[in-house]
Amino acid sequence: MTADRRAFLAAAAATAGAACLTAADGDRLRVGFVGVGSRGTALLRNFLDAKLGDVVAVCDLKPEHAKRAVTLVTGAGQKEPVVVDEWAKLLAMKDVQAVVSALPCDLHAKNYLDTIAAGKDLYGEKPMCLTPADCDAVVKAANASKQVVQVGFQRRADPRFVQPMKLIHGGEIGDLVEGRILWSNAWGPLGDWFGKRARSGDWMVEQACHNWDVINWACKGLPVRAMGLGRTGLYKAFQPDRDVHDYYSAVVEYDTGCLVNILHSWVAPGRTGKFAKEFNDEYTRLNGDKGGVDFNSGLFSYRKELGKPDRVGHAVEGAINNTRLGLEAFAASVRGRTPPVATVEHGRDAVLACLLVREAVYQKRPVTMKELRG
Repeated sequence: MTADRRAFLAAAAATAGAACLTAADGDRLRVGFVGVGSRGTALLRNFLDAKLGDVVAVCDLKPEHAKRAVTLVTGAGQKEPVVVDEWAKLLAMKDVQAVVSALPCDLHAKNYLDTIAAGKDLYGEKPMCLTPADCDAVVKAANASKQVVQVGFQRRADPRFVQPMKLIHGGEIGDLVEGRILWSNAWGPLGDWFGKRARSGDWMVEQACHNWDVINWACKGLPVRAMGLGRTGLYKAFQPDRDVHDYYSAVVEYDTGCLVNILHSWVAPGRTGKFAKEFNDEYTRLNGDKGGVDFNSGLFSYRKELGKPDRVGHAVEGAINNTRLGLEAFAASVRGRTPPVATVEHGRDAVLACLLVREAVYQKRPVTMKELRG
């Protein structure tokens, strides 16, 4: 986060303006939801369950999506929200203080820039954008504004990631040597816009950006090069216009020498019963010269010669809903005018790592970050 960004947020905190909630005026967070399909509905449910504020407007092109959202809002005991089919109409509403956006990926840059320009705080789903130029534009706009802009990396608010990351940066597993990312999806393949690389950015961007945000976070920087291979066309029989990758594998290098392998597949067969997870799995892991960590569980394990027992690197027990945690963190930032847990810089850097992998797979040769950035 730049000094200008911190200055703007500090100024906003000191100003009792319309965008700043205070206990004295008794305001509640007033939010408009843009895009209430599958992910948008999940965000809406969690926002309502956590009682984070009032949903005053809903925007979606599909009437059935909007109707479902209205039912959820009124079912939570709130007034029926205004329904619009264009986000410009929602952004023009004075009663909308903040926006939660969950749109197809190719619409993110335009929607986020419009929201920032309208003076609304924003929780925008990942990936932030699909090109380096769009990422730079959103970062520039956010840093020149007084808005809180949080990217939908809910793992940044998840203690299974936050607390272990502090240990990693403190040297708990030593110098980072290698990482492993797996997406073995037995619940697909997904169609509609997800199956079109121009809209989704392909799976290297749409789905893997969560993992690369975590690895960037751990490595405190961007990767320098990648190489990879993959396949398309396996599901053309029932998705003729599908052009995203059905499988790819890549290795990515950071300037510290840490190498990270990713295997990302929609070819995994589905299973039921006690073997349901046999082929379906997702994880992000890192190994150093002293030990390793599995981020999904927070488990640390050490080299046997150190004589240290395995342990969990966070203090939270039971199930963790990090979608809710991410929204709670956003609401807290809006109320306190404090920096968000997942900044636009985090969003940009995750996309750059994703695009590096994508270009390596597409071109079937090593690609450097310097080359990607031009």
